[in-house]
Amino acid sequence: MPVNKSIKSRLLLWIGLPFTALAFLALLSSYLLLTRQINETFDGMLLNAAERLERRIYTVDGALRINMHYFSISTLGSRGEGKIFYRMREINGGMIAGFQGLGDPPEDLSEPIFYDVTYAGNELRAVALTFPFNRGRENVNIEVIVAESKEARYTLINDFMVTLTGLAVIAGILAITIAWLAIYQGLAPLNSVSQALRRRSPRDLQPLEDGAPKEIHPLIISINQLMLRIRRSIESTQQLNADVSHQLRTPISEIRALTEISLKAAQEPEIRANLIEIQRISEHASHTVQQLLKYAKTRSELVDDTHLEAVDLVAICQDACAQTATSIYQKGQELSFDQPHTIPKVLGDPIMLLWLVINLIENASLHAGGTEAYQGPIDITLTTQQQKVILTVSDLGTGVEEAQLGKLTERFFRHNPHAPGSGLGLAIVEQITTAHSALLSFSNRPEGGFAVTVAFPAMQPSA
Repeated sequence: MPVNKSIKSRLLLWIGLPFTALAFLALLSSYLLLTRQINETFDGMLLNAAERLERRIYTVDGALRINMHYFSISTLGSRGEGKIFYRMREINGGMIAGFQGLGDPPEDLSEPIFYDVTYAGNELRAVALTFPFNRGRENVNIEVIVAESKEARYTLINDFMVTLTGLAVIAGILAITIAWLAIYQGLAPLNSVSQALRRRSPRDLQPLEDGAPKEIHPLIISINQLMLRIRRSIESTQQLNADVSHQLRTPISEIRALTEISLKAAQEPEIRANLIEIQRISEHASHTVQQLLKYAKTRSELVDDTHLEAVDLVAICQDACAQTATSIYQKGQELSFDQPHTIPKVLGDPIMLLWLVINLIENASLHAGGTEAYQGPIDITLTTQQQKVILTVSDLGTGVEEAQLGKLTERFFRHNPHAPGSGLGLAIVEQITTAHSALLSFSNRPEGGFAVTVAFPAMQPSA
């Protein structure tokens, strides 16, 4: 799977690569230009040195001599780094001075000629020319060759290229730094949008404020449109669930009423057994419809934080115990609430929190016994710990297998499929917990039984 590069790395890459290519081309063209200019300059100095040798020839008793007293390496600008070789001779005659083995020019010397030659293991740049000289009564043509090793040229070119390369590197670092700062400032609005989205709660689907530059305006519009579509989809699903559940409540209630009336009039055992089964199914359907309504209304994405209020969990637990006590005692179970003296209030929706506690009590009542009916206690406790209010509903039943703890909040999952229930109780609890920024956890008690814990953020006294 390819790795997606960030916009910043893409921009730096597209700035850095062209700049590197331009810098390479600039250095290459500079090298070619410098090489040509330096070679022309050194060639001119060689030619000047060769022409100066013309003025150093004189005759002694008809023999040609050369005065080299003022001729030196510095004359050619070699800076003491190169070697100088020369040769003077008569055309079709003998040597006058210099190095006999110095290579001849490649062609006739009708005009000065520059050429490369190797002598004594040295790569040389040479210039050759001829000039006439009056020796007494006759004129002779004299050939002059002056050659210089190429170290000075190479050294000068290398010095220039090292300097230019250093300047190019410094300019590149400055350019990349400036580009990085410009990219950082240019992407700041995108980072602001990203941070605004990260700071939002998962259920906040309100539109983003549009104060960004015009280039980011289409992105913000698209995000807002996506949030609107998600919100409408959730609302539509919620409304559909509520409508379907609401429409089912009336016929299910009628079925239950007709079943109860028919049971009073029926005498045949087979008919009564069928009516009792219909009554059980209708009660299960009625409970499921009620749970579906609660599930649709507790979607955390649509909970409005502005309508939450300070809630006293002690009063909520007392109300939940009062509503469930009758059914609990009819099953032979016990219900206890360890009422604390002072518990901080929590920010929440009192109706949802009541549903949460009732669902936890009913879940313990239905499933604590496993395959058998549970006859033990159901304990409700409220404690405080590290600025949190801890609600715990526990029992002394059979507990839950560790492998199935992670599945308990899945819709329609029932740990004990033989027990009555809709499989939505703990799913509703999880949604309410998420909507209140609380933490839901399950555990098997060491002494036996099962415990559900919900940790709510406690409100500060100043709030």
